[in-house]
Amino acid sequence: MKKLIYIFFAFGLILASCDDFLEVDPIAQETEESFFNTPENAIYAVNACYDIIGMTEGPGPDFQWLAHNYEFFFGDFLSDDAEKGSKEADFQELQEMVEWRVTPGSGVLEGLWIKCYDGIYRCNSVLKQLANSKLDEALKTRLEGEALFVRGYFYAYLVKVYGGAPVFTEPLTPDQFGTIERASYHETFEQAIADFKMAVDRLPEKSGYDASDLGRATKGAARAYLARTLMYQIGMDAESSTSWDDVYAQTSAIINSGEYQLASNFATIFEMDGENNSGSIFELQFVEGTTPNAPEKTGTNFHQFQGNRTDWGWGFNNPSVNLFETFEDNDPRLGCTVYGESFNGGVVHGVKRDYDLTAQMTPYMNRKAALEPAYRPAIGKSSAGNVRKLRYAEVLLTHAEAAFHTSKEGEAKQMLNMIRERARNSTYAKGWVEGTVDYTPTGFSGNLPEITSSGQELLEAIWKERRVELAMEAQRFWDLVRTGRYLEALDLKKETFKTSDGETLRYENVDLRGNCLARSIDGPNGHKVPLMPIPLREVEDWGLTQNVGY
Repeated sequence: MKKLIYIFFAFGLILASCDDFLEVDPIAQETEESFFNTPENAIYAVNACYDIIGMTEGPGPDFQWLAHNYEFFFGDFLSDDAEKGSKEADFQELQEMVEWRVTPGSGVLEGLWIKCYDGIYRCNSVLKQLANSKLDEALKTRLEGEALFVRGYFYAYLVKVYGGAPVFTEPLTPDQFGTIERASYHETFEQAIADFKMAVDRLPEKSGYDASDLGRATKGAARAYLARTLMYQIGMDAESSTSWDDVYAQTSAIINSGEYQLASNFATIFEMDGENNSGSIFELQFVEGTTPNAPEKTGTNFHQFQGNRTDWGWGFNNPSVNLFETFEDNDPRLGCTVYGESFNGGVVHGVKRDYDLTAQMTPYMNRKAALEPAYRPAIGKSSAGNVRKLRYAEVLLTHAEAAFHTSKEGEAKQMLNMIRERARNSTYAKGWVEGTVDYTPTGFSGNLPEITSSGQELLEAIWKERRVELAMEAQRFWDLVRTGRYLEALDLKKETFKTSDGETLRYENVDLRGNCLARSIDGPNGHKVPLMPIPLREVEDWGLTQNVGY
């Protein structure tokens, strides 16, 4: 699927805008309806739905809106795990997001909004045509499940970033332009959840796919995203009736399926030789491309965007000192999560690198995004490294939290200690020793002892384990918000985060808490849920109500 996932729908029907779609010549030899009667064509159309998830840049009249956009812009940058990175003045729009003072004219936020609705339109077009196609029922059902999964992914993304959003379950028609209002925050959550549930009912397990279909959404992936979204809803949606029993049911089904196991060595997970490992639940597939921009490119800029500026990258998404200090002594995961001049002699992938601290906002870079030199492409913006979107470790940690909240502390500790055992027995990061690209044993003993606590102490241990296990994987911000700890994290940033010289408080003169509160809605249990602005053009063209504070 690594190649198929980026093949565009041959006749441009799925990729077209609504207006373009309506102008298709009905006398053409193959109609949209007949196109979906051919298995290969229908699969290409579904591939186009996946394609938009990994798309990040694209010039030209059809893709000039597509600015850089990655989930770590929110999940990492907005949290206490990372700073924007690169030079202080670079990409200031991202820093405005970090400080909760971005405006509705943001190109990043407009690009993400359009990207999500482009993806939703593709999914709706596929679902409409599949309903009446003459495909084999088993294939049709699977393809419907894949389209529903991708649509759920985009609605979940929209509700986390913008709150309530217009909801479409069929292709938009011209007479609807400017007439659709935003659904409520709760309704948008419910749409994402409904899509994932329908996907669960239609998709096969991982073992039900052929090897050539590696990377497609599975029943396990749909359940995992459903569990994640239900967990977010519990802590963020004041109208929700979702319970931890609902989350527990989904994570239990994944665990009991026997389809996934933790990779034995944490250090391998984010290397090229760790792609699609036994713990990978959903992973974007990339191959090295010959062009740097969408829609033609088949690779990703994910790695170069976060790489060391003096070496190969652009220097963004710098792990924070606070994150570094959160890891326990002799936790092998630390060296697999960060690298930098002041850590392990600056060695990464066996090479001692040079660093320019004036081109970083912390002393560290994201090791999980570091691409081994042997795999760096001629076109840096189109590299082959896959992007891990959801791992089995996250499922186990979510299960631990659900077990805790449903009075199963013993089970919660079992899940937590499975994660710690794997980490305890892992090696150093690949190429930890200068001049090698091996996985060197740590020689540690007695590190990462089992968790035996209970009550609130156990819950906080689960939260901490989520932080270090999933660090720099774009989850921390949402975890802080859903658990009501985000304002405390902002206070910590203001009081302790320093500029790259280690002397000046970066946020001393920024009212992080006040800015955030002014742009937040009320969640359950007194939680404040901050939202980004609805893009200005959407407000003006569609008459959408703007979020509070903008």
